[in-house]
Amino acid sequence: MSILQLYMNACETLGWTPRKLIEEALRRLDEGVNPLIVKLPTGYGKTSITLSMGLASQGEDNNWLRVIHVLPMRSIVDDVEMRLRKIVREINFSRIRVYKQYMGSPMTPFYCGKGIVVTTLDTFMMNFFKVPASEFRKLIELGYSHYDIPRANIYSSAVVFDEFHLLSNIGSLDEELKSLASILSAIRALCEVGVPVVISTATLPEILIETIRTILKNRGIEISEQNILRWGELRDQTFEDQRKAVKVSLEIIEEHEITDIVRKNTERKILIVVNKVERAVKIFRHISQDAILLHGRLREDVKKKRIEEIDNARIIVATQVVEAGLDKSFDILITDPCPLDRFIQRTGRVARFEDSSNGDIYVIDLKDGEQYSGVYSEELVLHSMKNIEGLCGREYQKLEFEESLIEKMEHVYTTHVDQQSLLDYRRLRILIDLDEQPILGREDAKEAIINLRGFTNTFGLVTVFDASEICKELSYEYSVGVPEQFAKKILESTRMVVMRERSMTGHNIVESYVEEARGSVGEFQLIVLKKKFIDKLLNSEDPLTISLLKYGIEGVVVERIDPLEGLVWV
Repeated sequence: MSILQLYMNACETLGWTPRKLIEEALRRLDEGVNPLIVKLPTGYGKTSITLSMGLASQGEDNNWLRVIHVLPMRSIVDDVEMRLRKIVREINFSRIRVYKQYMGSPMTPFYCGKGIVVTTLDTFMMNFFKVPASEFRKLIELGYSHYDIPRANIYSSAVVFDEFHLLSNIGSLDEELKSLASILSAIRALCEVGVPVVISTATLPEILIETIRTILKNRGIEISEQNILRWGELRDQTFEDQRKAVKVSLEIIEEHEITDIVRKNTERKILIVVNKVERAVKIFRHISQDAILLHGRLREDVKKKRIEEIDNARIIVATQVVEAGLDKSFDILITDPCPLDRFIQRTGRVARFEDSSNGDIYVIDLKDGEQYSGVYSEELVLHSMKNIEGLCGREYQKLEFEESLIEKMEHVYTTHVDQQSLLDYRRLRILIDLDEQPILGREDAKEAIINLRGFTNTFGLVTVFDASEICKELSYEYSVGVPEQFAKKILESTRMVVMRERSMTGHNIVESYVEEARGSVGEFQLIVLKKKFIDKLLNSEDPLTISLLKYGIEGVVVERIDPLEGLVWV
């Protein structure tokens, strides 16, 4: 049975209205178009492409055993996995399962599960470039891994890179764009051997499409217009008619007006999105009644519970973790300034569904220096804000508003980004060789991930454990992943770590480096390190996460991670 027919059957069972452009996308996949780049509006149902390909994976007409759905953040993975699992259960398609896979959640460690695997970009790239994520510690500490297993499973799959604009990290302050180099290398390798690849987002700048085109052309793979499905070149009149009744307005506000907006709209659902955790917590403290706080430094157990509670929450205060993949609709959005592609994703959470009421969008006019918050390019934010300000003062049909923003986004990125700045040829060459050369094995992959300081921009997240919880049970549920610089400050301040007991013996650490042992949990010890060992870790040329693993250190520790607000202290 074709992928398209499986989609139509699912729509009938679920009571969905089939989307014309989803049908066209699946028709092209049935015809063997590869790669397929899909640029469709927010709320259009792009995840149904993964669902349909997953249903098709167990048929006899297709050459993939599973669909690997790659997303930028764990919080989005959790949400998408829950939604897909629910849908598969509703259509009673018992032959496939839905899995999620990222560090700390090894439902299918080597991507062996058949059906749909939802995963993070860092986990996917480690598995692809011969550093299995589930064996990362073993590779660094002990020097062995089974890298051929996840690679074989990737090459026997179909791969969907979802929310590609976030995966690429374009528009951020990180000039390395490590994630983009890895994605381009992987797309080139997968397409070259015929693995079906789908690249999906509502906000993919044309300059990124041209970059993909350039990389594939070097291997004789031409990207024609048949490979690109854009909203506007084809229309869906049913979808447009459903959205015509939904209107949105846009206004610039001062930060002190947030409380008034919340107070005056007691019957409406409100989403507040800011650029940094500390700002999210500050605003949450002012309006905590009826609100849920959601950001990347919440304990894993708390974050999962919050995601499950979103449907019943009136107010959500969040960081970029809700920018994409969150299939919820709000009546009001209040947001920090950000590049236009991010802004479009944030506004995509407002009046999202056909039965939504009208929506109001407010952009906070922050003072100079606050607008970028060390997150985004200043030039991109300033130019984006000028375009946003030009749209204030009138009401728009929701779809008309989004189309106008996308047009302005293309102009902003064309002005500030050139293709050569996106291509790190040295990194591309190393990654391509690592994939293509059978002679390059685990030691070469280990050397590459250390010397390149990771395969993605999010590499190097260090696990922070809650001392008050791990005394009872060592579980990643009570942990938070933080960037290297944040982890270094914590390590310097608390000097507490969780270490494997055998590593303490093997490295003769006890006499030289341990100041105090505070207790054991299973095979682990909670210990306080001497300052000279802390200095050794902090001054190493290796990324901190590598240095920790070499000594069998599972993570750093703070006395307590606030269950309500998360880890906001440094």
